[in-house]
Amino acid sequence: MPKWLRISLKAGAVLLGLVILLWLALAFYIQQHRKALLEQIIEKANQRLNGKLTIGDISPSLLRSFPQVSIALKDVELRDSLFAQHKHPLLSVRRIFVKVNTFTLLRNHLDVREITLEDGAFYSFTNLEGYTNASVFKHRDKPAKEGSGTDREADIASLELRNMQFVVDNKQKNKLFSIQIHSLKGNADAEDGNWRLHLRTNMLVNSFAFNLERGSFLKNKTLETTLELNFNRNNRVLSIPAQPIEIDKHPFNIGAMFNFKTQQFIINITTENVLFRSAASMLSDNISGKLYNYDIQKPMNVEAHLSGYLNRPGTPRVLVKWSTANNTLVTRAGEWTDCSFSGNFNNERHPGMGYTDENSAISFYQFKAKWWGLPFSSDTVDIVNLTQPVLSGRFKSNFNLQELNDITGETFQFTQGTASADVFYKGGIGDKDTVTPQMEGAVKVQNGAMEYLPRNLQIGNCSATIAFNGQDVYVMNVHMQTAKSELAMEGSIRNLLRLYFEAPEKILMDWNITSPKVDLNEFKFFLSPRKQATAVKTKAQSTAAMQRKASRIAKQLNVMLELCNMNMRLQLGQLNYQRFNAQKVVADLSLTQSDILLRQISLAHAGGSLLLKGSIHQQGNNNRFKLNGAINNVHIDQLWYAFDNFGMESLTSRNLKGNLSAKVDITGNLYDNGKITPRSIYGTVGFDLRQGALLNFEPLEGIASAVFFNRNLSNIQFENLSNTLQLQGNKIIIPPMQINSTALYMDITGVYGIPTGTDIYLDVPLRNPKKEEDLSKDEKKARRKKGIVIHLHATDENKGGKVKIKMGKKPD
Repeated sequence: MPKWLRISLKAGAVLLGLVILLWLALAFYIQQHRKALLEQIIEKANQRLNGKLTIGDISPSLLRSFPQVSIALKDVELRDSLFAQHKHPLLSVRRIFVKVNTFTLLRNHLDVREITLEDGAFYSFTNLEGYTNASVFKHRDKPAKEGSGTDREADIASLELRNMQFVVDNKQKNKLFSIQIHSLKGNADAEDGNWRLHLRTNMLVNSFAFNLERGSFLKNKTLETTLELNFNRNNRVLSIPAQPIEIDKHPFNIGAMFNFKTQQFIINITTENVLFRSAASMLSDNISGKLYNYDIQKPMNVEAHLSGYLNRPGTPRVLVKWSTANNTLVTRAGEWTDCSFSGNFNNERHPGMGYTDENSAISFYQFKAKWWGLPFSSDTVDIVNLTQPVLSGRFKSNFNLQELNDITGETFQFTQGTASADVFYKGGIGDKDTVTPQMEGAVKVQNGAMEYLPRNLQIGNCSATIAFNGQDVYVMNVHMQTAKSELAMEGSIRNLLRLYFEAPEKILMDWNITSPKVDLNEFKFFLSPRKQATAVKTKAQSTAAMQRKASRIAKQLNVMLELCNMNMRLQLGQLNYQRFNAQKVVADLSLTQSDILLRQISLAHAGGSLLLKGSIHQQGNNNRFKLNGAINNVHIDQLWYAFDNFGMESLTSRNLKGNLSAKVDITGNLYDNGKITPRSIYGTVGFDLRQGALLNFEPLEGIASAVFFNRNLSNIQFENLSNTLQLQGNKIIIPPMQINSTALYMDITGVYGIPTGTDIYLDVPLRNPKKEEDLSKDEKKARRKKGIVIHLHATDENKGGKVKIKMGKKPD
């Protein structure tokens, strides 16, 4: 080994030995004088404090900072003068390690080079009156002792925190900032009154609330970063240049400025590829709670700006901007796919009106998306007033009608056609919103074809314009065809948007309907209960959640059509219903939840006319109806045929001829297929039959075979026959009535049974009307009952079957 190396090693060993001896001597000195040092520290600190500092113990920490000496302070607590009232020490730390300049200790001076705090809390408390325990740092006004020099501030070059809680609790401003610092290590460079701090930290934000009533920003979020901060002591401005910070493991770029003179602050945050819910969770509860009603499923770029005052109550100004493409927006109204838009959240929509939920807005710009497959676009969509959200925007769309099947699949199933929409909407967007919706604009339908599923009704060649005006809807230029009918319609629906979900039973539809031909058999479903349609399964409904969202709108459409009321005014060239045919139909009728009201119906039928009023009470399979009206000069055989012989079996349309006029006031029942319920009709029919004939009526033909051998009773003609019949379900009461025909004279009274119970008495003079054709009416009337009169009894003996004619006189 070279000589110079041996000398160097020996010198180094000697030097090291001296350092160790000095280090041990200093440690020994601290240990021996720790009580004096503790008193020195406490006395020196308390001279500068408006409160009390207590330290449980002080000891050297030999291995912590070799070759320098660290002082370990245990159970350190700093209280202000009003601690007994509020019970919050400003500082409470289990252990503090202070690295000191060992040479200054020999001169009885404390020069701090590094300080470490472990397991404790810094708690700044301000009460409702504005008093703060930070007033402990206010200097006491004490004269300097004679001979004392100016004390030099301790130079803290490095700071480290471990498991420390930092709290600012301001009851007066209703603010609470609470951060759990797992680790923080940094150092400071001082130059010309400026401090540059370098920090490495890992912390958990428990609360960052500018207004406790509105919740905390960054609540329960972890922060990891290496930070550079600049503090200007003269201006008291802390600036944080924009730099990366990890929040819950996601990288953000954050910059900030805090002015402690004006108490103003500004925080700017930017990030890329962050999920909407993750970004929203970093905002205060009052904001994030509203934003959780929405979701944007794919990551997007976000930029946030916060500004406000540290010493003022209330929420800071918040402006959050975002942009995305080909994303999915989830709302209570369903999912908007293929979304591309930019947007922002702003809690000061109207400057000077405060940073409140009521003054907050969510805006989307250049919005393009698909809603249940329907393409929509809008330049601007605003959601304002997050306390009671209101959405407004002008939406445009062009689509095939088949794309509506995901929404209307339980009510309408479209097979062809196109639609275009240009609509401005303003209204609530939540399930329980009370905001009255408003719409302006129109939807146009062309070449549509569909099936109305609850009634299995096929509709084709459909076109319409649906115009929105506030809450009202106007349906114009409607043309549609069914298999046997063609309709042109104009209509209006008042208050549809307000009542659609809230009270569909209060909706009133007004319709004007014209048509060259309507087959009412296609619409007789109005008499029957609505059946439950089976929704068509589509790809867009492949998940239970999507089905629920889509079906809510479709099911409500079904409910609305079932419960709403309709007024209809019809002008029809021709109307067919089963055997009934009419022309020149003019009708005014209403459909309610349980009734069809026939306000006024006039029509031409069977060579004459009918004027009717009435109602049908819908009860499912058996519907009660009430009808009154006038029949004027109709062919009775055609009328009898059209109404299926009114339930009679013996007297049919084949037995009758003549022109009938009548006054009808009856009640009865209809099956849901439109047929009259047998034996259900009650009421009166006052009739006048002119130029009538009774053809091949079997009971009278029986009389001919028994009594009138030389008379033709298969074709009995009479000029005028009138009476008022009483209809009582299974029987027709025939008041006394004279029949003067070409074959015989007859007085008739009794009961016609349906189908049994016929009990009719006939008084038949044997005089032959043929032989008295040349007599006057008065002469015929005078001779009518002269001569032989046969008393007959027509009855089925309540056994059903054929009516038998036998001799018999009506009992007195």
